[in-house]
Amino acid sequence: MRTRNVVLVTFDGVQGLDIFGPLDVFYFVNYLVDRDGGSSPAYVVELAAARPGPVATAAGPAVHATAGVGDPELAPDLLLVPGGLSVAEVATNAEFIDALRGLAERSEEVGSVCTGALLLAQAGLLEGRRATTHWALADQLTRTHPEIDVDSDRIFIHDGVWSSAGVTAGIDLALEIVRRHHGSALSAEVARNLVVYMHRSGGQRQFSTHLAVEQASDQTINDLLAYIADHPDGDLSVAALAERAGLAHRSFQRLFTREVGVSPGSYVERVRMDTARRMLERTDDGMARVSRRCGYANVETFHRSFQRVMGVTPGEYRSRFREVVE
Repeated sequence: MRTRNVVLVTFDGVQGLDIFGPLDVFYFVNYLVDRDGGSSPAYVVELAAARPGPVATAAGPAVHATAGVGDPELAPDLLLVPGGLSVAEVATNAEFIDALRGLAERSEEVGSVCTGALLLAQAGLLEGRRATTHWALADQLTRTHPEIDVDSDRIFIHDGVWSSAGVTAGIDLALEIVRRHHGSALSAEVARNLVVYMHRSGGQRQFSTHLAVEQASDQTINDLLAYIADHPDGDLSVAALAERAGLAHRSFQRLFTREVGVSPGSYVERVRMDTARRMLERTDDGMARVSRRCGYANVETFHRSFQRVMGVTPGEYRSRFREVVE
C-alpha cells in the first residue's frame, strides 16, 4: 500500500476540530491497516505553519508545527487547509498566502476544511471552480471572490480542489478522500470506528436557524424574529407578519429581506424546519403532532417540505439521529 504524506496547515486561531477531525480519520486508517497486517502506514501526517513551533488553536491549547509552509522541500501528496475565526486576518498576510500558493503547487491534492476555503481563495486556488465552506462564510466568499461558484449547502465538493462545509464536515471530507484512495470498504470501517455516517444525509441547511440569522439591526424585525421563533404553529403569512410589524405589505417584505438576508416566507420555513428537527430528535411525538406544531395543515404537506429542505424524510431523519444516540 502506498504511503501518502499529508500536510495540515495551521495558524494562530485555527479551529482545533478542523485539524483533528481529518487527522483522526487518517489515524484510524493506519490503525486498521496495521491491524490487518499492513507493512507501512497509509498516511503520514505533518503540521505546517508560517514557521515551525507551537501554534495556538482557537480553543487555547497549542499544537506543534514541525514544518514551515514556505519550506521548498515540503511537497505533500495531500494538502489540507483548516479554518477558524481568524482566517480573515490570516488571509491578509501576503507572505503566508504566497507560501501557501507555492506549497499547493507542489502538492498532488489540495483541499480546505470549513473556512479554510477563504485562504485557498485568497491564494487563487479556487478560481473558476465550485467550492463550499461554512454556511456563515458562504455569502462573504461569494461577494469577495465572485470567480468562485460557491455552493453553500454541500457537505464537501471536489472540483479539482477539495473543499468542505463547516467544522465536523472535515470528517466527511476525509472519509471521502479515503474512499477515493482505498475504496468504500475501508472508508466505511473507519466511519464505524468513529461512529459517524459514511454518507451524511442532507446539507448545511441542517443548522439552527435562530443562531444563524437573529442579527437584524431593526428592532421591529428583531421582535418579529422572536415572535416567529415562539409561534411556529401560528399564522406566519406575509400579510399577518406585515400587520404585526405595522407596515405595508411591500415595505415589510423589502425591510425584512434587507435585514435578515432571506424573504419572510423562506425564513418562516427555516424556523419551522428547525422546530421539526428538534422535535424529531428529542421527542416521540407522532408525525401528525409534529406537523401541527410546526404550522403545517397536514402530514403530507409537512413531509414534502421537510424532504425538500432537509434532503431526507422526517422518518429517516429521526431514525438516523437515534442510530447515532444509541
